[in-house]
Amino acid sequence: MRGVPLLVGLAASAALMTLPALAAEYHFERVAVIRLDGNTGHGDITTFDPSNGMLYVSMAKNGLNVVDTHTDRVVKYIDDVPSPNGSDWDANHVYVAAADGPGPLNTNAIVVIDKKTWTEVGRVETQGTSPDWIHVDRKDNLIYVDSDDDNFMEVYSTGDHPQFKAKWPLYPDRPSTGPDVAMAVPSLHSIFQSDDSYVEVVNTATGAIERHMDTGVTLTSKGGTKGEIYDAKNHRLWVGTTNPNPGMFVLNPDTLAVIKKIPEKGGVDVVAFDPGLGLVYAFEGGAKGFDVYDANTMEHVAFVSTGIGQTHTGDVDPESHLVFAYCGNDRQVMVFKPTR
Repeated sequence: MRGVPLLVGLAASAALMTLPALAAEYHFERVAVIRLDGNTGHGDITTFDPSNGMLYVSMAKNGLNVVDTHTDRVVKYIDDVPSPNGSDWDANHVYVAAADGPGPLNTNAIVVIDKKTWTEVGRVETQGTSPDWIHVDRKDNLIYVDSDDDNFMEVYSTGDHPQFKAKWPLYPDRPSTGPDVAMAVPSLHSIFQSDDSYVEVVNTATGAIERHMDTGVTLTSKGGTKGEIYDAKNHRLWVGTTNPNPGMFVLNPDTLAVIKKIPEKGGVDVVAFDPGLGLVYAFEGGAKGFDVYDANTMEHVAFVSTGIGQTHTGDVDPESHLVFAYCGNDRQVMVFKPTR
């Protein structure tokens, strides 16, 4: 049974903020606050692992928190992961992108962590610097990773010591901000990649860019197109952007034609999806919270405030439907429960 840590108190649920009730009439109760180890600040991607109920939180500057979402406690802080970005998992490992950036003494690597001991068992240097988004194809035992400083995607085998297999160039040839968070859809043999203001489709069988579309979003220092999710039920691709207006794009994944644009409260970084409830979550560091959308009606449902800066990433447990929002400026994860 989930309990609220004593340091938070029952009054935490009062932090809920939503827009006036819309069609879905969802409300979001804050049910826990998880205190993290490591540094306060931006951090990076937060990943929920449904195989064991763990949450992997990349912290600012260095270190990965392993959080048990059944107890809302950190079970391990792995500090020797410099500048961690994306993370993903398979049955036996967690793979974390360590991204110090250019420089002869800097670490740019995939760090491999054993899920039984929570210790590092391997590390492979990436060809690109500042590796960011990382995805594990658990069926074909492959790792995909792309780098902020280089406009290509790398492919590795999974295991204690990943082996390099391929390097695929991305579009455009000379990007301003480069690739960001992508969405792999094995059933479509595709990776939907954000890059500058573009959305592009990488064929995972050939590595070729099959098509691309310019959203026209004005680039900022943080990029243009950001996190993406695929809604299999409605066969739609959702793409967050750094610009609140036009905001979220809903696309036809076959053609990349725009189905709808939906405003965001603030610029989005990471997008998560709960297919059971049909809810799309867009995490927004500057807005100090996250937007919620109905995937079926493509309508805005609520904005949930954490009141803390750098709430730019999070994830959702598709079984319990709990939402985990990383709050970087206070080194914590807030846990919300959607109710109707």
